[in-house]
Amino acid sequence: MAHQEYVGHRLIEVSVLPARVVYVIDEGSTDGFRAAVRTASHRWGGMTEPIIEVGSDEDSGSIAKLVSIADVQAVVNVDADASRASLLAAAWKLPLIAIGDMESASPMGIWEFTSRPESVAPGMGAGVDPCYRADPEGPLWAVAVAGIYDPPKDSTGYTPIVPMQLTALGTAQASSATVLMKGMAGFEENWAMYDRHQHEMPVVVVVAEPDSVADCVWFWNARAMRSHSHVDMPILLFPEEAAEHWLNFANDIRFAQVRSQVRPLPDVILVSRSLSDAALHSAAARADLVADPDGSGVRWGARSAESDGSLTYRVDRGFEPELFRRRWGLTKSNSFHQFTGPSRYDVVLPPLQRVPGKALLRLRGEPFDRLPRKDSVAWMITEKGRSKSPLPACWHGDHLQIPAYVPWLGFPELTLSIPQPREVVSQLLNEVTRSNAPSIPGMIGLTVMEQSDISALLDVLVVEALAALKTERTEHFLKELRRLNGGGYPDWLPLEEAKELAREFGGRQERKFRSATNVLSGWTALDATPGLETACAQGWVERGLGLDCDQCRLHSFIPLHATSGSAVCPACSAPALYQRENNKKAVEVVYRLNAFIDRAVDNGVLPHLLVVAALKAIDPSTHLLPGVDVCFDGDDVKQEVDVFGIHDGKVLAGEVKVKAEEFSKNDQIARDVELSRRLGADIHLMAATDVIDDALQDEARDRCERAGLELLVLHEPELRPGLAEQRTVQGRRQKPTSTPRPRREDSRTASEPGVDASIDTPS
Repeated sequence: MAHQEYVGHRLIEVSVLPARVVYVIDEGSTDGFRAAVRTASHRWGGMTEPIIEVGSDEDSGSIAKLVSIADVQAVVNVDADASRASLLAAAWKLPLIAIGDMESASPMGIWEFTSRPESVAPGMGAGVDPCYRADPEGPLWAVAVAGIYDPPKDSTGYTPIVPMQLTALGTAQASSATVLMKGMAGFEENWAMYDRHQHEMPVVVVVAEPDSVADCVWFWNARAMRSHSHVDMPILLFPEEAAEHWLNFANDIRFAQVRSQVRPLPDVILVSRSLSDAALHSAAARADLVADPDGSGVRWGARSAESDGSLTYRVDRGFEPELFRRRWGLTKSNSFHQFTGPSRYDVVLPPLQRVPGKALLRLRGEPFDRLPRKDSVAWMITEKGRSKSPLPACWHGDHLQIPAYVPWLGFPELTLSIPQPREVVSQLLNEVTRSNAPSIPGMIGLTVMEQSDISALLDVLVVEALAALKTERTEHFLKELRRLNGGGYPDWLPLEEAKELAREFGGRQERKFRSATNVLSGWTALDATPGLETACAQGWVERGLGLDCDQCRLHSFIPLHATSGSAVCPACSAPALYQRENNKKAVEVVYRLNAFIDRAVDNGVLPHLLVVAALKAIDPSTHLLPGVDVCFDGDDVKQEVDVFGIHDGKVLAGEVKVKAEEFSKNDQIARDVELSRRLGADIHLMAATDVIDDALQDEARDRCERAGLELLVLHEPELRPGLAEQRTVQGRRQKPTSTPRPRREDSRTASEPGVDASIDTPS
C-alpha cells in the first residue's frame, strides 16, 4: 500500500435537504395550478417550489431572478407549451421533465431526491392539533393555502383532514397546521440575509376572488420566497367573502401579526390582482385596520406586538416580497483527518425528526476550497463512495452535491478522496483534449520548478540578470537563418521545424559570463549583486573567475572551487592571468548560468516560470504547467498553451509574451482566447514581461466576455515587482564612465543586454 502523507485536520460542513423543482403552467390554467400544488404537496419542502405562469408577455428577467433565488434543481412542465418550457429550462440551465414522468424509473433525475412529507414530519397532524388539506375540487385559494394531499396506500391512523368550514384555514395559515407547512419539517435555511431588518417586515394579506389564478400564483411564490427561519414575514391569502362574512377575519390577521413578535409601520400590506382598490379598502375596514397616516410605505420603526392600538395598513399593488440570499438545509460541521489519498469521512447528519429516504447532501469546507468547480473533479472526490449515490456528484456553487439514498449501507461512513492538484490538472487536460504532453519549454520548466524555488524570480533584478547572462543560441540561430534567406525562413522549412533545428544545433558558443559590474548596463555592481547572489543560492548561477590566455586566445570561466594558486589555461595548459577589475588591482568575481538554466532561458522558459511564481505568490495552492502541447478531437494541428492549471480554485490557461506588442500581431489575442475556451478554462491569462497597453487589454477583455471567460492580466507591475521603484531610486543611471576591458566573447555576441535586460525568447 502506497504511503499516504498526512495533510491535517479538516472541517467539512454537511447539509441535508430535498431536491426541489419549479413548475411551469399555461397562463391562467386552473387545472395546471392544481396539478402543480398536488405534486408539491407530496414533496418534502414542496411549499418552497415556485409555480410560473408561461404566457406570451411574461417578464423573463424577473422570473429568472426568482428561479435563481429559489435554488431549484429542475423544471417540471405541467401544461405549458412544450417549446416555451424547453426554452425557459435552457435559459435557466436546468433539466426539463414532464409532470407525468416525475415518478418514472428511467431516466433517473436529481428531482427525485426528496421524500414524502410524512417521512420527515411524524404524525402529519396526529394528536390534539389538526392538520388540514384542501378539497381537490374546492376553491383555488384553499388549494393554494393548504395543499392537495393523498395519503399513502399503506397509511394507518390519523391523516390530514379537509376542514368542515373553510374559515379554519384562516388561523391555520399562521400556525403551521396545513399539509404544506408540515412538509417543511426539517427543511429550513441555515443562512439568510435580507436587505431589510425583521422589524420592517409587514403582514402581507392577499384578498382575491376565490379562483383567481393570478392571485394564487402570486401568493404561492411570495410565500415560497420568504424566509422560513431567520425572518418572520407572514403572508396570508383570503377569499373576497372573508372580509364580509368571516367573524374571525380580523383576528386571523392580528394572530399572524402577534406571532411575528414585531410591528412595523404600517402593520399590513394589502395586495390583490383581481379586486379593486375600493374592495381592498372595504376589506381593511372589516378587519378594523386603520389607513397608514404617512402613506409612504414600509419604513423604519417598530413597536411591541402586544401594544395597544389598531393595526395600520396600506394598499400596494406593486409590493413584492424582499428577495434575499440564503442557503438551504439543516447543517452540521464535521471534522476528519485528511490524507493525500482516500480519507474516510464519517458523516454526522444534523438532527432530523425522521431520516428521509432520499435527499441531497451538500458538503463544503477547507478540502474543497481550492478545487475547480468541474463535475470531473466532483467525480474524483466521490469515486470511492459512488455506491451511496445512483447519480454522479456535481458542484452546486461552492458545495459538493451528492444525491444520496439515506441511510446507506455502512451509514454514516462516506469515503472521500481529495485529489492532489497535479491529478486534477491531468484529469482536466485529458477530458478536453485528444492528446497532450509537456512542450519542450514545459518539460524544462517543470524540472526547474522541481529543483528550485521559483519565487526567487520575483526578487529585484534576478530575472534581468538571468536574461543578461543567457548565451545566444536558438534565437541567434533563427536570426542567422532568416538573414541568409533574405529575411524569412525557406519555404521548405516551417517555423516550428526551424525552432526544433535551432534548439538542437543552435550554435556551440561557450556560456557567457560577466562580472556584477558588467552584467546589466545602467546598473552598478551594488544593484546587480543581490540578484546574482539570489540566483546563486538557487543553483541557477555559478560564481567563478575569468581567465585570459595569450597563447590560445581563449577566454575561459574557472569555477571558484576549481581555482588554484597559479592560473593555468584549461585549454592549452599555458600559464595565464585571472581577470581583474577595471582598476587592475583585484581579481574579479564573474557569474555564469549553469548549463541547464542557460538552456532554459534560451528556450524561453523564464517568462513562463515568472508568471507561475507570481500566481503562486497570490495563491499558494496554485498548480500550473509552464507549457503544454495539445491536440483536440477532429483537429490534427498541435497547439501550445504557455500556462495551464488551477489557480484560486479555477481553471486557468493563457499566453505569455516577452514583449506586449506581440499580442497585436496576427490575431494573436483571438487565437489565445479561443484556445483557453477549448481547454475549458474559467480564467484566460494575458501576460507579458513589459507593460501591456490599455487597448490590448480592452480587446482581450471584450473577447473574454463573449467567450464567457474571466480575464487576468499580468505584466511588469506584477511580474517584476520593485523594478520601477528601483529604477526611480537609481535615477535611470547611465553606464559607468570607466570602460570595461573588451572581452573576446563580446565580438561574437549578437547583442548586448540593454537597460531593461529584456527576457528574449524565440518568436
